[in-house]
This record gives sequence, structure tokens and C-alpha cells, in this order.
Amino acid sequence: MGIAEVLTIIFVVLKLTGVIAWSWWLVLLPTIISFSIYALLVVIKLVMVIIAVVAVKKRE
Repeated sequence: MGIAEVLTIIFVVLKLTGVIAWSWWLVLLPTIISFSIYALLVVIKLVMVIIAVVAVKKRE
């Protein structure tokens, strides 16, 4: 479990117990940021694979 998941769990518990009055998007922001970074990395890797395939096909 990473820091984003731990922060999300802490924020959800604090929100449900009434300690903080943040909106839900702010409570879930660590998870949203983490997912966005992972999705961006997947897209970058996919683009790199496509570029490599195109480069190999051009050599043939």
C-alpha cells in the first residue's frame, strides 16, 4: 500500500467521523492523482512501443 492509498483511507475516516468538512473530491484527491500518474505512464509506454514498431517497419 502506497502513500496515496494510506492518505485516502485517513481522509475518508476523518470525513466520515466529521473531523474534516472537505468535499469528497478533495478527500479522494490522492487516489485521483495516483491514478492519473499511472494512466499517464501507460500512455507514454504505449506511445514508445508504437514508435518502436514504426521504426522497425521502416527499416525493413
